[in-house]
Amino acid sequence: MPLKDIKHKSSVFHKIIFTISLFVILFIGAITFKHINNISDSSKLLMHTYEVNLELEHLFSYIKDSENSMRGYLISKDTLYLEPYRTATKNVNNTFLQLKKLTYDNPQQQQNLQDLFKIVNKRYEYMKTYSEQNRRVDISRNINFKKNFRESSKLLVDIRDKLNEMVDLEETYLKKRNSEYNDQIYLTPILTLGILFMTLMLLIFAYNQTTKDVDKLQAANTKLNKSQFLSYQAEILSHFGTWEWNLNNDKLIYSDNLYRILGAEPQSFEANNDNFLKYVHPDYIESVNVIMQKILDNEELPYSYFKIQRADGQTRLLRATGKLFVDKLGNKTVLGVTEDITEEHLKGELLKSSNEDLIKVNNELKIFDESSRQAEILGQYGSWVLNYDTLEFKYSDNKFRLLGCEPQSFNPSIDKLLEFVHPDDRQIVIDANESAMKTKQIPTMDYRIIRSDGEIRHFKTIAKSFKDLSGVASMIGTTQDVTEDYIKSEQLKIRNKELEQNIKELSEFNHVASHDLQEPLRKIQTFISRINDKEKENLSDFGKEYLTRIEKASNRMRVLINDLLQYSRTNRTEKIFEKTDLNEQFNNSLLELSQNIEDKRAIINHNKLPEITGISFQMQQLFTNLLSNSLKYAKENVAPIINVELSETVAKNESRLKDSTTKKYYKIEFSDNGIGFDQENAEKIFLLFNRLHGKTEYQGTGVGLAICKKIVETHDGQIFASSQLGQGATFTIYFPV
Repeated sequence: MPLKDIKHKSSVFHKIIFTISLFVILFIGAITFKHINNISDSSKLLMHTYEVNLELEHLFSYIKDSENSMRGYLISKDTLYLEPYRTATKNVNNTFLQLKKLTYDNPQQQQNLQDLFKIVNKRYEYMKTYSEQNRRVDISRNINFKKNFRESSKLLVDIRDKLNEMVDLEETYLKKRNSEYNDQIYLTPILTLGILFMTLMLLIFAYNQTTKDVDKLQAANTKLNKSQFLSYQAEILSHFGTWEWNLNNDKLIYSDNLYRILGAEPQSFEANNDNFLKYVHPDYIESVNVIMQKILDNEELPYSYFKIQRADGQTRLLRATGKLFVDKLGNKTVLGVTEDITEEHLKGELLKSSNEDLIKVNNELKIFDESSRQAEILGQYGSWVLNYDTLEFKYSDNKFRLLGCEPQSFNPSIDKLLEFVHPDDRQIVIDANESAMKTKQIPTMDYRIIRSDGEIRHFKTIAKSFKDLSGVASMIGTTQDVTEDYIKSEQLKIRNKELEQNIKELSEFNHVASHDLQEPLRKIQTFISRINDKEKENLSDFGKEYLTRIEKASNRMRVLINDLLQYSRTNRTEKIFEKTDLNEQFNNSLLELSQNIEDKRAIINHNKLPEITGISFQMQQLFTNLLSNSLKYAKENVAPIINVELSETVAKNESRLKDSTTKKYYKIEFSDNGIGFDQENAEKIFLLFNRLHGKTEYQGTGVGLAICKKIVETHDGQIFASSQLGQGATFTIYFPV
């Protein structure tokens, strides 16, 4: 019988068996559920009876405990017995509450419990009386106490009788409920066995019929599974995938390995021509469209070649073929195979060019080897290799030359190298060799060697571990003769010291010269003042004009000397940085320039400034020079307006800082409405003695802004100027936060 007919017949039979089994299971389940509920109810009633009896026993026990504690107190008058009495009383109350909850659905027991509560409550009233009398009088001679004690004892008997009555009632319930529970338990094994028997018969019948079908299906499925497994493995091993194109409904099916050939996960997209074209190389899309049309026209596909571009970017060469298959229902399907022949194609190409490549590589290696030799000579370095397995060294030819020897004139070793190393530096080489043996690493070494001709040279060695394709571990190193660099470095240190000394002497000369110049200048100005006071009227017009020019020149000389002293002070002063409130220094500058501000009728607006770590007097000098500059270059007959604004910024947001980090800065901007200047002079104005205007137009020496730049740089900041002629100027200062 064909596999298809076996499956159809077996399927109908299994559906019938399943339907019958479902109804039987539902019926059995309903009966079982009802029976389990009955057993559960009986069990709960039994447990309820046991709980009531247990609480009654607890109640009587707690009453006895309170009785014993009170007697101990009456006999000994020791208040220590009152604590267990109170505990027992509390437990009695709790037990009454629990019994009330347990018997809420039993009116008879509720009445008994109420009666019992009254008796117990009355007895506790007697006990309270005993306690109070025991503290005041001798109760052994108190007639009322004895009478009350006898009444209390009778109440204890009444309590015991009432409790026994309640226990007897619960025993009656217990016998009845136990009988019902036993009846339910008796039926349980019978019902269970009946259910098991019916289920077993049903399973045996179903198993018998299923086994017959399974045996037939198993043989067919085993053969089919083997064929499918071999086909699946063959696709993977041979790098091909299969596809089916149903020409009746235009549906495509791809095997898992065809998805893998395209570089995608199996069944990760719908199999159709549009999705397939997404993987085709752009140069082959038109060719593949022609192939697809051939399949529709000819209902088959001869061997066709094209390239794809996988999702990972790889380009692969594929070969596809297909044949028409028509089933019994007349459905036409083209069954095809697509194979990845990239490796095969590459192997063919490699075989063609392998000989040429070997020759080319060999020539390149010779050229590289020779160029390396020449590079070692020109760069004054040599290379070496230490084999970790054999502990043998290999030196390049130039390594021997650096030691003053002929190439390959001795067998390299650490002991042989130490013969050339300067005695004072041998320990450096010994430690590096030990490090290479233990950690496979050595630090950069600087040491001296004594060549074979006696000349002392300075060497620098670097190295790193390396493992070749065969797995051999080695250390590859380079040793360079850095004698000339060492000599230049020493000479540079000497020249730097000389330069520092020259700068120091120049600074001292500038300071002394500036002070010494003031003495003759003061005398000149004194004589000019005396001539103006006593002899000016006796001078000719030419004499008066010359005297005026001399006076102006001496004043400019004094301003220049003062500015030089300020600049010199900026360079020479000991740089003591401390917490500096810029608001305080700014106010000092305003006070210093107050007369000039009042004369110019200037308006100065400013934000609150931060506190920084800096040199206080230099900050005041910075603000004073910037404000003076704005006041000096104000427009004629226009009141100066100076705005000082503060903000915080990040370096990467300020292009002129040329810093792409996130370092924070305070940004202080001084802007005015003065005459301004041409932007091309924005850097020149910070140069010493540089002036943009003639000395007769505006007073000044060209030192003030140079001092500002020097102060800002001393505080690791930067200062920039921006302006347009006639539109004022803006000076921007950046101080690191």
